Amino acid sequence: MPHTFIFDLDGTTVDSSHRLGAGSLASWRRNNTAANIMRDRMLPLAATMRRGIAESLDIVVCTSRVAGHADRVWLKQRGMLPATGNFIARAANDNREAGIYKLSKLQRLAKSRGTNWGDFVKRVIFWDDDLDVQQTMHDAGIRCLDPVNYNLNQKSAI
Repeated sequence: MPHTFIFDLDGTTVDSSHRLGAGSLASWRRNNTAANIMRDRMLPLAATMRRGIAESLDIVVCTSRVAGHADRVWLKQRGMLPATGNFIARAANDNREAGIYKLSKLQRLAKSRGTNWGDFVKRVIFWDDDLDVQQTMHDAGIRCLDPVNYNLNQKSAI
């Protein structure tokens, strides 16, 4: 059974720290402009994600962003936009905590693939920098890796 590799964007594969503002979801949304998105930079783990996409592995993006056209353009230009149906992003009116939001979306993904949750979690590897997401995924049986040290320990920037 093939693995599903799930990547968060912000703080995991993308440096979008210039858009954090006050750190609230509302502040993030105010700074979510096309001009600011184009200032984003790839983090080292993005190379692994890009390689998986290029090799047609089952790569999923699961982000808490409200992603629009500019996000998809930026990702596509860098080889980071996965296959259709494998891009999970927050709806503008969804204000749930990141862990609860992402768990709900992954449960829906498993169901849409006709896979029961027990089988799904056995084949998923998820990278996310958010401690709440990490804990929520761990509690749900999903292996969730923290990319922060990996990104910091890489010798060369992308």
